[in-house]
Amino acid sequence: MPAPWSAYEPVVEHTLSLVPEARRSDFLDICWANDLGDDVIDGFDSIDERVVMKTADDVKKQLEALGQLSG
Repeated sequence: MPAPWSAYEPVVEHTLSLVPEARRSDFLDICWANDLGDDVIDGFDSIDERVVMKTADDVKKQLEALGQLSG
């Protein structure tokens, strides 16, 4: 089920503060370490691991394209 951007944004901001380029697995590591909800985990899990994202906007566009953002 899609989640709001506000649920993804803290993970995205934290991840991008640690690495200059992030992949699906980087976001998932943060999700699992913080025991986040299934909807957020499923959203990040839907991103192809080969996709490299450098900004929060890159991540948001990926999630929107995959139908993982609500609201």
